[in-house]
Amino acid sequence: MALPRELVDLTDTSPLELVERDAELNHLDCLVRDCADGRGGVVLVAGGVATGKTELLYAFAERAAERAVVLTATGSRVERTLPLGVVSQLFHSVAVPAGVWERVTGLLEEGMFTAALSDPESETVEHVRANVVNGLCSALVEVAGGRPLVIVVDDLQYVDVPSLQLLLFLVRRVRTARVGVVLAEGVGPVQARPLFHGELTRQARFRRVQVAPLTEAGVARVLRGAGGLAESVHWLSGGNPLLVRSLLDNHDATGAAFHRAVADCLRRGDPLLLAVARCLVIAGPGVTVAAVAQVLAVEPDAVVGALDVLAMSGLLSSNGFRHEQAVAEDMPASVAADLHHRLASLLHDRGEPATEVARHLVAAGRAEAPWAVQVLCEAADRELVADQAQTAMSYLELAADQCADGPRRASITTRLSGLEWRLNPASGARHLNRLTAAMRAGHLAGADASTLLRNLLWHGRMDDAGDMLELLDGADEQYITALWLSASYPTLRNRVPELPVAPQRGIDPRVRAAQALHAVLTRGPVEEAVTGAEQVLQSTRLDVMSLAPLDNALLALIYADRLDKAAPWCDLLLQEAAARRAPGWQAPFAAIRAEICIRQGDLPQAERHARAALDHMSPQAWGVAIGVPLATLLMATTAMGKLEDTAALFTQPVPPAMLQTRHGLHYLHARGHYHLATNRLHAALGDFLYCGELMRAWDLDLPALVPWRTSAAEVYLRLGKRDQARDLVEEQLGMLAAGPSRSRGISLRLKAATSEEPHRPALLKDAVDQLQAAGDRLELARALADLSTVHQALGEPSRARMAARRAWHVAKGCRAETLLPANEDHLGGSAATALSAAERRVAVLAAVGHTNREIAGKLYITVSTVEQHLTRVYRKLNVNRRYELFSRDDQVASHAHDPVAPRR
Repeated sequence: MALPRELVDLTDTSPLELVERDAELNHLDCLVRDCADGRGGVVLVAGGVATGKTELLYAFAERAAERAVVLTATGSRVERTLPLGVVSQLFHSVAVPAGVWERVTGLLEEGMFTAALSDPESETVEHVRANVVNGLCSALVEVAGGRPLVIVVDDLQYVDVPSLQLLLFLVRRVRTARVGVVLAEGVGPVQARPLFHGELTRQARFRRVQVAPLTEAGVARVLRGAGGLAESVHWLSGGNPLLVRSLLDNHDATGAAFHRAVADCLRRGDPLLLAVARCLVIAGPGVTVAAVAQVLAVEPDAVVGALDVLAMSGLLSSNGFRHEQAVAEDMPASVAADLHHRLASLLHDRGEPATEVARHLVAAGRAEAPWAVQVLCEAADRELVADQAQTAMSYLELAADQCADGPRRASITTRLSGLEWRLNPASGARHLNRLTAAMRAGHLAGADASTLLRNLLWHGRMDDAGDMLELLDGADEQYITALWLSASYPTLRNRVPELPVAPQRGIDPRVRAAQALHAVLTRGPVEEAVTGAEQVLQSTRLDVMSLAPLDNALLALIYADRLDKAAPWCDLLLQEAAARRAPGWQAPFAAIRAEICIRQGDLPQAERHARAALDHMSPQAWGVAIGVPLATLLMATTAMGKLEDTAALFTQPVPPAMLQTRHGLHYLHARGHYHLATNRLHAALGDFLYCGELMRAWDLDLPALVPWRTSAAEVYLRLGKRDQARDLVEEQLGMLAAGPSRSRGISLRLKAATSEEPHRPALLKDAVDQLQAAGDRLELARALADLSTVHQALGEPSRARMAARRAWHVAKGCRAETLLPANEDHLGGSAATALSAAERRVAVLAAVGHTNREIAGKLYITVSTVEQHLTRVYRKLNVNRRYELFSRDDQVASHAHDPVAPRR
């Protein structure tokens, strides 16, 4: 948090003004007055770290020097075991007469010698003989030269024991002496030198002065006129004077300087303060005193004491530690890792949730405990339920790295690869070599082995995939793999025996989806395949393992010409993948949605979804499957006349192995249509015939998959080879199942082109009906355009004009106007009878195919009113059918593609 620049004017190099310390100074001033009256005493100044104790002592020493001789010393952590070090400082703080100094030197040397023979930390041992202590105390009084003597010692917690024993000797005798002792210490989590403090506090003339952080009013006084900032500064600093100074100097609570000031505060106190602060930051909110004590291997009372000190130092608020980032930045990585590991063990022993334990294991980067791998896997499962894939991935990454069991490590790595696919498909391939080695070692089996096989094939590693097929075990996996290879990677299907009987686990979505797709591609749109695909879509939740079955189910519906069923399911899955932030799932569903759109003739949406599919995954991540979205994009841009955009797409390299897969068929077909659009007829014919050659060889010769025959027939017609075209069209018609379909509509349109003129109108009208029912607007526009041409050739201009207008409006709706000539002759003509506004609105909607009920809903009128309007429209325009409305009134035709504003 940056502070306003108003604080710049408040910054100088002088110490902070001594604020809110009047009461404390009064206590100390009283001590000096009492000393002058012969009534000595002792004052202990206590407070949290960096709360201004030292500044208070400095200010007091300056005032006391006017009335007394002041001797000062400061304890030091590094000199804590130096015998009589603080006493020596006292003598060095003033001018000592030569005779006295000679005597003091001898006493100090003797005291240091005897103290060196004892435990420097023991308070129960007499470190210095009584005669030495008495001699040094007498010398201190003698130095005062008859004036009151004030001894000031800062950082009492670091004073050596021999010096403390001398101070106690002196304190016991100040009651009737002109000697005052002022001691200052930083309060610690555990009472330092308990025997010394016990003796000190029993003295009759002992007083304790507590130094607290600044209040908000005190901070306002420090800011000298910028009182409006007091609340922010006080909150950030906790009233700690050192932190207030840092904020004034640097104006930023998030900067390195302020963070160093926080670290300095913690280091000034007992080492346990820093350890507790670090543990609080690592453990997070809600950690208990008992947990901190166990992690740090100290008594709970010590932790409570440390928390009290942190609070009285302004570093800890009721909401927790004020500056966690400062502590975290100052903490060595090894210390943080060790704390995380200790916390993980503690939480596990207490039965805390796996996610809490795993969080600390990952932060520690260690999981060598026997229970750790299992906890990480359980935590990953829980995170995935909440769609926290990135977190789950970090758990599995550590589990795989630390797991010593080969099969289990391979299984974990497979799951990790699937998660990486969800987030960043390009990174999932990094595990393929390790998993391939694991499968060769016999560590990968079942569904995990099938997953590895699919990933190898996806990335075009056909040889490795073939080797893995030899190692695939289990009847279920062999059965599913055989079906899947037949549908998508037919060059390898003979490497796995195709089992004659399906596994008993028919309810498995992988089985149902594979059966449905295989059935459609080998036997056409059989009803059981459509039903099976719908069952998979209805009963399967989107996750890592279900992605492939859901894809296969959607493809089965598409290749069965059931776009009406596939589209809404695909939209739902796309929305879910986006909501769950899974680009690796969005990409394949976007590619499928683009394929649906291209088959519906919705070219703009096909382009949008295909580009989205290629944006969600890089070309490297798409592997051989790039053939599908790239093919759809090629088809869409070609049909919309964006031939420069289409040409640019061919600069995208594709894996050579793609042409060994079903995905390559789509690519060849799309490339052929680009060649056809650019009048490269022989290149187009080559692509279409090669596509057919592959489909025949692979037993995937299904017109609904890729209608290569009708595409090749178009080329033959352009080359003037009608017989070859007719043979291909008839062959394709003979392959189609009974009933209407998109494939039949396309075939009938080409059959009409190869037939004699008198037969063409009926064939084209049948094609129009088939394509309109199938919902393919692009092919419908082509059929209507051909019908217009036929009527014109047969001398039926009215019908030609009607068909041409319908073709034009349908083509314009799907952005394929460049496929059709804008023939003004076909667009002319007008009915003599004018329609009312209400009649025209109904006529427009009827002309584009809406039912009476739909028209009633759009215009907010009754069905009966619609029927009455249409009766009058038919009579005025002298027509009998809806599609004839285009040829009878320019105003109806010209508004047929415009939105109709409903009446309310």
